[in-house]
Amino acid sequence: MPVRVHSVWIHEPNWLDYELLPDANEGVVSPPMSPERKSSSRKCGASPRPFSIGLVFAFLFGAAIFLLASPPNAVDQLRGERVDWARLVTPNKDWDIHADRDPELARFIRENTSLDIRRSPDSVDPAHLDELCRHPFIYAKDLRWVGDAAQLANIGEYLQRGGFMCVDACATEAVNPDMGIYLRDNIAIFKRMFPEAEIRKLPETHGIYTCFFKLARADVYTPDMGDQSRCANYGLYGVIVDGRMVAVISMYGLECGWPQTPKRAPGCMKFILNIYIYAMTAGPER
Repeated sequence: MPVRVHSVWIHEPNWLDYELLPDANEGVVSPPMSPERKSSSRKCGASPRPFSIGLVFAFLFGAAIFLLASPPNAVDQLRGERVDWARLVTPNKDWDIHADRDPELARFIRENTSLDIRRSPDSVDPAHLDELCRHPFIYAKDLRWVGDAAQLANIGEYLQRGGFMCVDACATEAVNPDMGIYLRDNIAIFKRMFPEAEIRKLPETHGIYTCFFKLARADVYTPDMGDQSRCANYGLYGVIVDGRMVAVISMYGLECGWPQTPKRAPGCMKFILNIYIYAMTAGPER
């Protein structure tokens, strides 16, 4: 049966089975899904909903001010249901690099929004589609380590059902000696999954840069990085399938924001939060 939307962050099992009705006091909501889309999506229990970016920004910005001015018990009452994220497990020994800093990222998100985000992510195996589909947002270091065709098919199915993936390059030269090859290879993998996908560099005017914090490349390229000329021209690349952004390839090395280059940490955490919010709220790409 149809349900009304009264808050930004709602995570129900099989929410894609429902039609969203407009509320007189709310912003624009997404139109009903086609029967074909519903049929595919019912199998995946946790996925993002498209909402008005303006509505989400207003809600989260107001919530952030409330958080700063309210006692802890009031803050907890404002938070919605628990939301989570996951890391993609691969044979690469660095698949969970810097995982000890994940609680710091979660604390940053909780302090700046009303999200009740898990303090540590789950770990998901691409061999199991049901594991992937329990998480609306999955972080990955490098899809080149997913060599099994069935696992790639699972990732593609997860993304088609409404999931979102952030593939974040490590900016350390010892790990990625040629950032150009990293980008080319990961684009090729997405093209194998979605031959019709449009993959393009996102300008700093794109909503992913402005949906919560207003960000620019300068926020993550700080003096303590040293010589980063080999990757200074890279940014965020959107993977767009059927008009929806299903993934982002980040060439910023956002997780390298800590601990080696602490001056980058605030900008990197802001970027990760922006990507998460955009993934959970964005409508069709133009």
